[in-house]
Amino acid sequence: MLDAYPTLPHSGIAAVVGRTNAGKSTLVNKIVGEKISIVSPVVQTTRNIIRGILTEDRGQLVLIDTPGLHKSRSLLCTAMNKRARGAIEGADVVLLVVDASKSPQLEDDGWMRRIIANPPEKCFILLNKADIESKTDEFKALWSSLEKEIAEQFEQQKAKAKEKGKEVVDKPLEKVVPVWFEGSAITGDGIDKLVDALFEALPPGPMLFDEEMITDYPRKLAVSDAVREEFFKILKNELPHSIGVFVEHLREPAPDVWRVEATVFVRRQNHKGIVIGQNGKNIRRVRAGAEQTISDNYGVKASIELNVKVAPDWDGNEHILRSMGCL
Repeated sequence: MLDAYPTLPHSGIAAVVGRTNAGKSTLVNKIVGEKISIVSPVVQTTRNIIRGILTEDRGQLVLIDTPGLHKSRSLLCTAMNKRARGAIEGADVVLLVVDASKSPQLEDDGWMRRIIANPPEKCFILLNKADIESKTDEFKALWSSLEKEIAEQFEQQKAKAKEKGKEVVDKPLEKVVPVWFEGSAITGDGIDKLVDALFEALPPGPMLFDEEMITDYPRKLAVSDAVREEFFKILKNELPHSIGVFVEHLREPAPDVWRVEATVFVRRQNHKGIVIGQNGKNIRRVRAGAEQTISDNYGVKASIELNVKVAPDWDGNEHILRSMGCL
């Protein structure tokens, strides 16, 4: 029970949000110190809410790694967007991660608008990849222009409400002043200062998770992500989001042995051939890579059996998505 835990100087939740491929998962992995979230150059690889947990003498920081926002084309996409937007509700701190090596994108604009219009108590912005090429000034200018635009819209809405005779509380739009950081989630430059600031922003409170935990992500979903990550490495953009992985069984015949049976869903028959590869080459590489990842991360000897199944609407099938933990 939570009240059995001691009160810490700082304890709380930071929602890590931002557009796809901005470096959110890499950042969470870097802060926690171990790989808990799938990382790939292919966008939209994170499909679930993944919590990374950092416990130190000064407190406990729980990081929520969220899917990046993107155009919704299926039930899966809609669920991913809903989870990402909902992550900031109830968080003590919002951490917006942007790719500062590129000019602001539409999704960056969208996240800034959401934060300004619904201001959290505390907001940090990490200008990630600033070591490559910094577009810091462009992001700060975008934030300033959006603040003015949204404040004007807010006043216009109040004026219209008054004209219609509605009761209006005459107060200005609440403002959040973000704290900006430049850094690199890959090299770790500037990340220590960010973590210091995140801890300082958290209130005192009880420990939320056991101190030895680094994530509460279910093992079956971790295995699923390890398999998907290997497919991304091999197939890259050929089948970026046409693959789903459902771990049907995870057995432990011995304390340090995992036996996994999983189904790989694809939309089309020709996709099945691509996934398997000539003479089974691709599926063998994926299996070997995923087994190594699980062995490295969990200290077990893993063996994974993969069965490929054609399901044209798997990403719109509520039953399949629930079994994968996506709903």
